[in-house]
Amino acid sequence: MADQEKKEEETVAAGTLLVCGATDFYGIGRTKEVRPEYPNLSVPHRLKALEGIKVAFIAAGASACHSVIGDINGACYTWGRNEKGQLGLGDAINRNNPTLVPGLRGKKVVGAAAARNHTVVVTAAGDSYSFGLNQYGQLGTGSVKRGKGVEDLSLVPQLALVSKCSKVACGVDYSMWLCGGKLWSAGCPQYGQLGHDTDHSYNAADSSVKMVFEPQPQPRLIASLAEKTVTQVACGYNHTIAVCSDGGVWTWGFGGYGRLGHKVQQDEFKPRLVEVLMGRVQVPADARVAAGQTASFCTITGGQLFAWGKLKPSGDNLMYPIPYEGLSGWDIRSMTCGSTTFGCAATYAKETSTITWGHSNGYSELGYGPAGKKSSANPDKCMALEGANTLQVAMGFGHTLFLVAEGDPKAEAAPVWEAPCDKDETAPNVGGASKRKAPAAASGGKKASGAAAKKKK
Repeated sequence: MADQEKKEEETVAAGTLLVCGATDFYGIGRTKEVRPEYPNLSVPHRLKALEGIKVAFIAAGASACHSVIGDINGACYTWGRNEKGQLGLGDAINRNNPTLVPGLRGKKVVGAAAARNHTVVVTAAGDSYSFGLNQYGQLGTGSVKRGKGVEDLSLVPQLALVSKCSKVACGVDYSMWLCGGKLWSAGCPQYGQLGHDTDHSYNAADSSVKMVFEPQPQPRLIASLAEKTVTQVACGYNHTIAVCSDGGVWTWGFGGYGRLGHKVQQDEFKPRLVEVLMGRVQVPADARVAAGQTASFCTITGGQLFAWGKLKPSGDNLMYPIPYEGLSGWDIRSMTCGSTTFGCAATYAKETSTITWGHSNGYSELGYGPAGKKSSANPDKCMALEGANTLQVAMGFGHTLFLVAEGDPKAEAAPVWEAPCDKDETAPNVGGASKRKAPAAASGGKKASGAAAKKKK
């Protein structure tokens, strides 16, 4: 048995985790003024807390201020914002360092997705566990606690009501499970993002109009794709992209800014085929797909990236998919979206690069360095990782994760971030008044710690 487990470990591509962007998880999206002991990391850093850990996968989400990773043994670690229990650690205290999730011991976690206030993971056995806020039933456990002043939180992992699961994806308040080639969904139905041909709305007032969207806590098969074999899925804030084995790309949910790719700005309550990605444009079953707040991406055969939606703060929206000129000729191996930032690992001829771009939220999450630009309208190389064998890139809100092949010189030469403590029990209350000091940025040196950052200030 031990020899078999060792053989299984060797088949998993092991990597080293690097991070850049915010380390003050309380402040992300709330203030640009970070506490001095929690600097923004302007170049990719290794984490002191993960020394000796061989990482198999990384996960974040466009609306998430937390992250999830799994090691080659299937152990699951979470860290970041935890105000709704989205780390699954049994409390609501933010974590600065990757922390083993006790409720997933022995489960062999092989994938995950993170959203604003919840997390979903999938195991090698095909089970799925979820934790965090369940206001709209997004945990997929079959029920929602109701009542005045009641907030439905699951602080530890709960078994979602699906089976034979292989992949998961999360939007702000909803979740998708890919199970045996079929797609299931649960959570908030407001824009049709669940794909069930309804928004489940009703008028909750007798003498006025008060529209309510009924939570959907029971995972339900997306019927219009039931005759298809779904191979890939990605969620933005409130829209979904799916790729099928026959090369069809389907989108649904919130249609603003053209993010669905149908040449019109309208919500779609059930999957609709993206006509531009048909015919001479061939999409492989293993296409890379990603979705941000208002943007969508998909690769075609050969790795060329197509994009649509709102990719820049100003300028016209892309109402249907077009080849993304900034990455013409590149073979995209991994693609990710933050809220308004984008990243990929790509190859051009024999050149390997890690590329980021977009409108930064002010936390140095693009990894361009202390003297580099903060935002970039066009794809640009993250020079600290130029030539590195980057296996995966995952973006959250205000932060970015890179999984670089184990032993890669660029990873080994990266500076080290050591958080001042594991639990951030000093974060101000949400909405509370506090005087915040000016932002700090860590970069360059072999080691950056909270104490060191304070001295530099």
